[in-house]
Amino acid sequence: MLFKVRCRPAFAALFVTLKPEETITVKTDSIISMDGKVTVKTKFFGFWLFALLRKCFGGTDVFVDYLINEKDYPITVVLSQTTIGDIERIDLSEGSICLQPGVFLAYTKGVKIKNHWAGFGSWLAGEGLFKTKLKGKGRVFIAAYGGIIKQTVYQDLEMSQGHLLAYTSKTSLKYTKQEEKVNLTVSALKSKKGRTQGALIYYQSRNLQGLINYLRSLV
Repeated sequence: MLFKVRCRPAFAALFVTLKPEETITVKTDSIISMDGKVTVKTKFFGFWLFALLRKCFGGTDVFVDYLINEKDYPITVVLSQTTIGDIERIDLSEGSICLQPGVFLAYTKGVKIKNHWAGFGSWLAGEGLFKTKLKGKGRVFIAAYGGIIKQTVYQDLEMSQGHLLAYTSKTSLKYTKQEEKVNLTVSALKSKKGRTQGALIYYQSRNLQGLINYLRSLV
């Protein structure tokens, strides 16, 4: 399977070439085009009960599309998110990853979907009790409204709510509210011996709420 992200950074699209019998799971309605007919099957985003819990208490998708190339020749499928922005590939060999709502675009064979308890702080901040946790040996593609920044955190990192996209499952997150603004603190991991371990995160340079606030100011 071949992958290529084009039209970056503002209007990124993911080009996936499926060889015969290869498959990929994608966000529903993310297909822009294909140069041959692939078989599309809709299924639950992980185990059906976990998918419903994430939908009710996390705002994530319940269903995804399962693309299968049943032809005897390669087929290229073009994927993208509904908003403008960038696309990033995450290799799960670096460890399991948790996704914020609306970030998922696609994943390859070998990825397992789980629920990750996000805590009441996340719920009070409007980001749900559960996040989507992906683990295994495959690749995951995430999409953002802004440019995507990959960073390993070794000390507390503060950011405004709405910028965080994905993070390693053991990363500590703390939400605090200052007047009408919610801030998020990402903390590095501490080992049993007291040593600091880096926490890998992905965040975006812009967020949709910022765009909404800007447009409201013009009215």
